[in-house]
Amino acid sequence: MTSAPVPRPPDGPGGPARPTDARAAVEAELGRVKEPARLLRVSTMARSLLDEARGLSLDEHARDQLRHIHARVVEEIGGAVAPELRDELERLLPPPSEVLSQAEIRIAQSQLVGWLEGVFQGIKIGMSFQQLAGPPPTGPQDRPPAGPGTGPYL
Repeated sequence: MTSAPVPRPPDGPGGPARPTDARAAVEAELGRVKEPARLLRVSTMARSLLDEARGLSLDEHARDQLRHIHARVVEEIGGAVAPELRDELERLLPPPSEVLSQAEIRIAQSQLVGWLEGVFQGIKIGMSFQQLAGPPPTGPQDRPPAGPGTGPYL
């Protein structure tokens, strides 16, 4: 019985990817969220708001109030993430008009909740990669001294 060769990921332009490069990329991604607890609170509130708005018939005053809340939520999120994420969010969301229809409110809220879920997925993946990579090397003091009697079998 022969075994099929295991595919190897392609090397990048500078050769094979190094663990320190991957760690740096993960840390950069995780660093894009400055205040994860704040982002989680705002995300939970936005999801609850969307769930409530789905089941209600909204008059003009309620739609106007939701438009103001939505703008405030986007502002709060902007304060909890790095500028590039804030810019991304502003580009993706439609500009608010004076009076939104029920459908427009629901679409805007769904976009916001979906974007937040994407950010949280990025955080989860980054944390998983960090755990797989193990603790970062801190220097030569972490290595056992070389010499007789220091091998793994003694």
